[in-house]
Parts: sequence; structure tokens; C-alpha cells
Amino acid sequence: MKSLTHCLFALLLSAVTSSAFATPQQLMLDLQHMRLASTNAVTNFYMFSGLDADSKYDRRIGKSMERFDQALTSAKRLASANGIQAELEQIEQEWKDFSRLMDENRSDMHTRGYPNVRLVDEMGKLNVAIVEQASGAYAKLRDNSGIEPSLLVQKSRDLALLMEEITSQYSARGTTNLGQVFMGYQGRSLEDMAEEFQAQLNQLDSLIRSDKARRIMEDIAAKWQFMERSVRNYNENTVPFLVVSYNDRIVEHFEELEALIAAN
Repeated sequence: MKSLTHCLFALLLSAVTSSAFATPQQLMLDLQHMRLASTNAVTNFYMFSGLDADSKYDRRIGKSMERFDQALTSAKRLASANGIQAELEQIEQEWKDFSRLMDENRSDMHTRGYPNVRLVDEMGKLNVAIVEQASGAYAKLRDNSGIEPSLLVQKSRDLALLMEEITSQYSARGTTNLGQVFMGYQGRSLEDMAEEFQAQLNQLDSLIRSDKARRIMEDIAAKWQFMERSVRNYNENTVPFLVVSYNDRIVEHFEELEALIAAN
């Protein structure tokens, strides 16, 4: 009987320890999904406004907003226990402001056929603020929990976010003559961002060992090769709809890579 009690206690302790470990990891993932979803929503708005209120991109905006809301809901349940409740409250408030601006800008496109440049500019700046807030909360969570994602996972997440930022700036330039107003919130040119992406991609590639991960990296490299030419030569034959499509696939590949790493 005593042996059974010890066994049950050990199992309970293991479950509690595992749960405590999983909670910060899930919260980090939620914050990553918020960064990606917010930036993707802005990209889709640029496509929506630049392509005469194309309903495809209107639907994509809605899906990006839903992904953010889902990640925020999950994160709010975990924030207090992990010491970042104040940061989540700030993100939530800025997201409400962002959502209001998105609604106004979409409405302007539907009713007037063109956006209010000032409101779009505010929305773009709010997206940058949300990403910075989420990144700060992510860093604080790592410090508080002592849990550090593996180098492979962290590089995959950094590259996925950089990919979204490149695509957002490219889509602003490529879909509208107001692109110069909308783009550049990251304070870097497309050329600089492309250089950084390639350098980080090379670093990630050097860490890959398994055959499955290698195949994913080959898919990413092939798609990036196409995108890179367009990004570096954005003034010549811009193809934003193709770049956005390749962006989606590359980000999915990074998430596949992350899931593969976590499973091993």
C-alpha cells in the first residue's frame, strides 16, 4: 500500500511539474501567434485597400484578427501565474484600438473606395507597438520562468516574424501609391530585412540534423529564393499577391519545423 502511495505521489508530482513547465511554453507560443497575426492583418489590409476592396483579402483580414483573439484569450488565462499580466493588459488595450481602426479602415474601403491615410498610418504604428509589447512580454516570461526555447525553435520564431514584416512592407509598396506612407515602421529597408533574413536562415540551416527537418528547410529555401528576387527588386514588376502567398507557406513551414523539434 505504501509503495502504491509513493507511486501515485510521484505521478502527481510529475504531472504538476510537467504542467508548470508547459504553461510558460504555451504562453510564449501565444505571444508568438499574436505577433504574427497582427502583422498579417496589416498586410492583408494593404492588399485589400490596394486591390480595390478585394473580398479575398477582406476575409483574410478577418481570419488574422480571429487568430489574434484566440491567442490573446489563451494568453490571458496564463498571464497572471507567469508574472506578465500587466503586459497582457497593455497588449489587449492596444489591440482594441487596433481593431477599432481596422473596422474604420475596412468600412472606408467598402463605402468610399479608399482609406483615410492618417487612420491607416495609426493602425500600422499600433501594429508595431503590439509586436514590441508582445516581444517584451516574451522576453520577460523567459526571464521569469527560466525556460529557454531551444535555439532551433527561437530562430524559427524570429524568422517567421521577420518574414511577416518583410511581406507587410512589400505589400504596402506594391499595392498602392501611398505605400511610402504605410511602409517602413520597422525602421529598416526591404534590402536590409532581406539580408538579415538570409543570414538568419543560414544560421538555422547549419543547426538542422534530421532528414525531415532538412526537407522543410529545402522547401523554405526554394520559396525564399523566389521571394528574395522580388523583395530586392521591389520597384520592378511587383507581384504582391505571389509574395503574400509564398509568405503564408514559409511561415507554415517554420511552424512545421517548430512542431517537429518539439516532438523530438
